[in-house]
Amino acid sequence: MNAVRSGAGIQVSGLRIQGSGFRVHGFVGAAGLALVCLICTLTGTAWAQTGDTIVRETEPYADLQSKPFEYHGLGREKPEPEKIETIRIGLFAPSRGPRAAEALSLRRGAELAILGANAQNGLNGIPFELIIRTDDSPWGSAREVVKLVYDDHVWAVAGAIGGESTHVAQQIITKVHLPLIGTTTTDASLTQINIPWMFRLMPDDETIAQTLATHLIQEKDYDTIVTIASTAYDHRLRADAFKRNMARLGEPLALSLRFNPGDTDFSKQLALIQRSGTDAVVIWGGPDEGAALATALAAFDIFAGPGLDNTGFLRRAGPNAEGLTIVSLCDLGRNDPILAKFKLDFSAAFGIQPDVVAAFAYDGVRLVTEAIRQTGLNRARIRDVLSQTVNFDGVTGEIRFDGSGARTLQPVLLIVHKGKLRPAARAFP
Repeated sequence: MNAVRSGAGIQVSGLRIQGSGFRVHGFVGAAGLALVCLICTLTGTAWAQTGDTIVRETEPYADLQSKPFEYHGLGREKPEPEKIETIRIGLFAPSRGPRAAEALSLRRGAELAILGANAQNGLNGIPFELIIRTDDSPWGSAREVVKLVYDDHVWAVAGAIGGESTHVAQQIITKVHLPLIGTTTTDASLTQINIPWMFRLMPDDETIAQTLATHLIQEKDYDTIVTIASTAYDHRLRADAFKRNMARLGEPLALSLRFNPGDTDFSKQLALIQRSGTDAVVIWGGPDEGAALATALAAFDIFAGPGLDNTGFLRRAGPNAEGLTIVSLCDLGRNDPILAKFKLDFSAAFGIQPDVVAAFAYDGVRLVTEAIRQTGLNRARIRDVLSQTVNFDGVTGEIRFDGSGARTLQPVLLIVHKGKLRPAARAFP
């Protein structure tokens, strides 16, 4: 064997195998060829031969998104409990800190869904009850989710704010076989590992990034684009996905900058942006930092990801937000009778208009209560009903889950116009 190096294929006894793995020059022999074949088999790689060349044809073992979302374990045979006074649905959300405002929206949306279910006589006269546990730190939430399961005896869990805490909750519900609705997370990895008890309502980070990247490439003509992103878990994932998508589309970013949640001094990042000569900046962050950055970057065309599609940001940024394009998780301004009723009910109950977080929380808890009303009090059967959801009319749009438990929903592009979010002239899937 003469050499091994990264490259486009493997040379085995005069036979060239093309792929993205490695290249071996020289004689390997029967044992080496057998090893290569074993590796190909284990990785699920198919190979086609043309002349003396074998070309790799990568095929996945299974397309989780297109298959039925199934659970083959035990639990459906369990009898329903007797003498139940309330049907408890768990919710975990922060009570303080930078996520507190979103958490309040989450709780209000969930509470409104519970009120609506009880207005329909609950489950055969048994009312639903929302049990809230705090999620003030990602690892602290583990203890609270355990309490929801073993102390509160909930039938499903909804939450949390962001992917970190939802990942922690996922580890618990996987052990206890309890449905978990990720109402407020865009982390695709939650539903990419085929856990039958995990559901996710929001579009994923890759879809969000692709929507904005495609818009910038196809609709705009900037020479350079810069991003500035929070180091918070969810914003960082979206920024990284956006960077990958821009490179894939042939327009790599000129700069990819970071800031920490709660920062108020962006002078170093602004100096780098100004020296870059860019015309456009993409912000990935929350309302407070986003408002400060929108003011500091008023000389540039500004775009942003989820996190700035709410009235809190619009109020803080004021006129500096005018013309800003935001990739939002759904359009709460669309003409839809179900959405209109939700907005009226929410305003009557809480005195304000709902935001995106409240809308997704409402849909998530409503999905759970409807599943329970349909099948009764059995965790596995509740999970089955959720997994078979198609054409469910949610306030965030039609709800259906693919074979991984992820919702098939596309983000939308919104533009700030006269202090309000309006649909962009054209949004790309």
